[in-house]
Amino acid sequence: MSAVSALFQNMNPVLDRELRQRSRSAKSVMVLTLLLVSLTAVLYLVYLAWDQDNQFRDPLQNLSAGIGAIMFEVVLFAELGLLLLIIPGISASAISGERDRQTLIPLQITLMSRGSIFFGKVAASSAFVLLLLIASAPLLAIPYLQGGVSLFRISMGFLVTLVTGVLYATLGVACSAVFRRTQTATLVAYVLVVGATIGPLLAVVVIEIFQSLNGDFNETSTWPLYWNPFVGVADAAGELGRNFDSRGPFSSIKEELLRPDRNFDGFDDGFVNSSGFPRFLLSLAAQASFVGFWVFLALRKLRLPQGEID
Repeated sequence: MSAVSALFQNMNPVLDRELRQRSRSAKSVMVLTLLLVSLTAVLYLVYLAWDQDNQFRDPLQNLSAGIGAIMFEVVLFAELGLLLLIIPGISASAISGERDRQTLIPLQITLMSRGSIFFGKVAASSAFVLLLLIASAPLLAIPYLQGGVSLFRISMGFLVTLVTGVLYATLGVACSAVFRRTQTATLVAYVLVVGATIGPLLAVVVIEIFQSLNGDFNETSTWPLYWNPFVGVADAAGELGRNFDSRGPFSSIKEELLRPDRNFDGFDDGFVNSSGFPRFLLSLAAQASFVGFWVFLALRKLRLPQGEID
């Protein structure tokens, strides 16, 4: 018990304050409620679509049709999309909000380092992302009970989604440090999220056009897809080689974009490439490099409190 007390006593003051504020905030309750209601509705609609003709009421038919796998992938896909919509809104005001309240300079002249201030804000935003995922985790138990999806796939999809959420929470906090106004920081954070999602796809299209103009129709260079958050989760949560009636969104992405005969030379049908390095880790590393650039800018911006004075 004393160890737990000591842990809380030694907690980053910024993190401690942020956690207390978020736990008492009506906005946090509303966001959590809306997320759970939305995911529950998605789960119900997917099952209703499969069961509309009463053709899958037999559990064995459900298993053979892979309804559990479909439900899992659709719910996780929707959850990742909702997180990418929610995270900039809850993290992009972390430091710019301190500027608006004129409390950033007093915070900077304390004994806390700029890293402690920044990563305290990141930890608070990441803790809220973790709360959202943990609260929605029971919904993933329903597809597991329906069959067709392994606990390993659910765990991998959950973990990679969590890491992706933490990365984009860090990006939002970095934007709030780089830009002085909360509106600007939030807008840039959303632009970066949309760019990371759509930009790699556009880059692949441009690469294919140039390759076709050069007469190279054999290979497709799709390495930009590593920066797409959906592709990273698709490699961890999607599956190849199952003869179900239909495929979920992540399995479809993995089949169309990550299969070895189309894109990445030397990749097999599993998680790893020819060097034995998991592809979803490559995707997370690519996204981390992108976020790391903004973290570097954010820490430079927080270096001197004089920079905050007009």
